[in-house]
Amino acid sequence: MNFKKLRGKIDTIDSKIIELLNERANVVKEIGAIKNRTNAQIYAPDREKQVFDKISERNKGPLGNKCLFAIYRELMAGSIMLERPVKVAYLGPEGTFSYFAAKEKFGSSDEYTPLNGIDSVFKEVSSERADYGIVPVENTTEGGIRETLNMFIECDVKICAEIIMPVHHNLMANCKKSEIKKIYSKPQALSQCKLWLTNNFEKVDLLDVGSTTEAAKIASKGKNSAAIAHSEVARLYNLKILRRNIEDYANNITRFFVLSREFSARTGNDKTAIMCHTKNEAGALFKILEPFKKHKINLADIEPLPTRKKAWDYCFFIDFAGHAFDEKVKGALKDVGKKCIDMKLLGSFPVDTVKR
Repeated sequence: MNFKKLRGKIDTIDSKIIELLNERANVVKEIGAIKNRTNAQIYAPDREKQVFDKISERNKGPLGNKCLFAIYRELMAGSIMLERPVKVAYLGPEGTFSYFAAKEKFGSSDEYTPLNGIDSVFKEVSSERADYGIVPVENTTEGGIRETLNMFIECDVKICAEIIMPVHHNLMANCKKSEIKKIYSKPQALSQCKLWLTNNFEKVDLLDVGSTTEAAKIASKGKNSAAIAHSEVARLYNLKILRRNIEDYANNITRFFVLSREFSARTGNDKTAIMCHTKNEAGALFKILEPFKKHKINLADIEPLPTRKKAWDYCFFIDFAGHAFDEKVKGALKDVGKKCIDMKLLGSFPVDTVKR
């Protein structure tokens, strides 16, 4: 075939794709009507996982899974809007890593609400002003994010999904690297680039600000100023990227939770998170961990947190393999509940296996 005929063939295929996408959308509208009648959850993490798993199984190329995932992510976001408009709160402003995590999960079609603090995201979801919230919970360099974990003690929200995102930091400015006298960023970002900054800037002021986006905004207006932020933020504030990927560890990953008021259905590859308030006595932690060994359940994370009620009074955030509806998990949770003052089930959610 010649060039013109090949393009004509693409146009014919595109017409079929558009027709099929709209046929799919009409089925989505029918599902949305049923969900609205039954007050069912609009965003279904278990169904999302099924779709991505089927793409991986059926994709024979030449397009890679990453490309198809991006297409389907936007398709599913548009489908959610057909069922019912959804509001997603995140730790803002626009351009933060939480913002990009939200876009990664929900696409471009939903309504996004940037908020100033992690506590505000929790409260927005618990008060039903937002359907979902995106918050960072853990980083491979820094460990658990206390502000997020503490809010699970105070707010009655559920975890319905997780997002595992590689985090790359970039040095950006409107001056040369040799002219930089001040570098702005969020404390966690500065910490994750500590070795690189030490080796490259001996006499430069490192200044903490509320977000990486705020850092970029300040750097765009300040003389001899730079910021450390997501690469896309440079475009938002007309900054030049002087050095890419300056994080100290290549495997710098942040885990985000999707907050909801609903539990997620079982997928067969899930995690469950709980909060346990224990007595201040010898062996208290051992007592609540023992049932997991008994029921052969693998623990993923344990974080001690002060209850803020009295000195040296602690609770523990624990997440582990399995769904709360699994029989062995049910048995473990029953045993754990008997051995602590209080146990709060935070949610069960699909393991994020999407490669980004």
